[in-house]
Amino acid sequence: MGNMTVGKYLTTRLEQAGLKHIFGVPGDYVLHFFDDLEKSAMDMVCTCNELNAGYAADAYARMNGVGAVCVTYGVGGFSIFNAVVGSYAERLPIIVISGSPKLSDRANPHLLHHTTGDLNLQYKIYEQATVASVILVSPEQAPQQIDDTIAACLRARRPVYIEIPMDIVSMPCRQPAPITFDTTISSDKETLEEAISEAVKILAGAKKPVILAGVECHRLGEIESLKRLINHTGYPFATTMLGKSLISESHPQFVGVYYGAVGGEPGRKAVEEADVVLNLGALATDINLGMWTTKLEPAHMIIANSDKVRISHHTYDHVNLNNFIDMLIEKLPEGSFHGSKTEHPKDRLKRKFTAEKDWAITIERFYERINHFIENNNIVITDTGDSLFNVAELFIPGDAQVIAQAFYLSIGYAVPATLGAQLAQKGRRAIVFVGDGAFQMTAHQEVSTLVRHKLNPIIFLMNNDGYTIERVMKDGHYNDIQMWQYHKLPEVFNGGWGCRVHTEGELEDALLKAQKNHNILAFIEVMLDKWDCSIGLKRIGKLFKK
Repeated sequence: MGNMTVGKYLTTRLEQAGLKHIFGVPGDYVLHFFDDLEKSAMDMVCTCNELNAGYAADAYARMNGVGAVCVTYGVGGFSIFNAVVGSYAERLPIIVISGSPKLSDRANPHLLHHTTGDLNLQYKIYEQATVASVILVSPEQAPQQIDDTIAACLRARRPVYIEIPMDIVSMPCRQPAPITFDTTISSDKETLEEAISEAVKILAGAKKPVILAGVECHRLGEIESLKRLINHTGYPFATTMLGKSLISESHPQFVGVYYGAVGGEPGRKAVEEADVVLNLGALATDINLGMWTTKLEPAHMIIANSDKVRISHHTYDHVNLNNFIDMLIEKLPEGSFHGSKTEHPKDRLKRKFTAEKDWAITIERFYERINHFIENNNIVITDTGDSLFNVAELFIPGDAQVIAQAFYLSIGYAVPATLGAQLAQKGRRAIVFVGDGAFQMTAHQEVSTLVRHKLNPIIFLMNNDGYTIERVMKDGHYNDIQMWQYHKLPEVFNGGWGCRVHTEGELEDALLKAQKNHNILAFIEVMLDKWDCSIGLKRIGKLFKK
């Protein structure tokens, strides 16, 4: 066995899975394993609380392909659980590691801190929101448990849970053998062929087909195959809100983001006027479907998700999305794109924006200006709230990417997510949009961590004095929050700079300063009327009141 221990074995496999950073918060049950992490090639990134560590790991996985987080038992494991559920819902491969009391404590009836007395409780809860959960109970079994659990995470693209009792960390175990994690999900050959045959027949007769591309194409690593299919067929394509920017929006065949009557007109018309909608990896969530305002006929749809295909009223189980896309490329004839009747989303950049120095900032004018500010390599991160609907309508240029928790919608996600995203790809600057209500949930703490790690996002704090998204649906005093001087937080956290802007002229000055000071965090507090919001949110408000 040499000097290999269970803790070192786990850190070795984490590195081999592709991790360069791991997020977490120290606690007594996990300190021994933290020592192993610090000695590994990975950087240990400690956040201000466990929930934010989970959000950071989630965004890290979106940019890196896998994320990991390490916390102590009970108070740490339960605190992070909401983030893990969000990662499960949105198909993110997160390896959750929790320290726990000693194995010897399991035989004793005494009560231990951070527990309820039931030392299996955390494990049983995590079983409900992971694709694999294990407690490492012996150094002989631990290596195989670790290998199988990490493989399950990478294959299913969803969270897993590894509980490591504090006394097993330093126990000797076998050396890690060479490994290639098996992430393949096989299709049933005959079922795949039947599904392809029916799909090709329908698409061959289509006069106005369109591809609706969804987030599972990203999660399952099918972006390049999806691009080849789009280029090969010449079909126009839209994305869902959850899948926004998974393919560059500069692509000539891109027609917009589709989310029913809530979203913009070009994307809606392109999808709803198609005679066949080829839905690839899009999840049928209420937000993706515009609060159920979409007009999509099942009889005119081919729906392929991670492990099944539905065509009209036929369902083909055990058909993998990867195999389905690859066979469509093989079987469909080559076509050409004949253009769109509507303007390309990038054409909105042709309309010059002129700031009116003394005008008060409005939501519409702010995002029009921002659309000329985003650069090709930015990461655009939005929190839940009206920012989400505004970002959905932005044109995202070049290889810029959007990160949005557009299904689970956990408020307070964006700023901790910025930490994970920028550490995953350090050469890219994040442009972050967060409402004041969402910011008060969690985010102000991780501004400190962003400063600590010398990261350089531009954070736009959209201050509309409370929960505007809920005011629009139903107003009440419960939507009010305490007014903070948000722009002074960089001073409090001893790094970066902040300002408060009321007018378009002040905004221009702030944008110029952010561009010039490229290497440090910028925090721009944007003052807005409490009832000012996006057209999409106004539409949702009307639907809610019906």
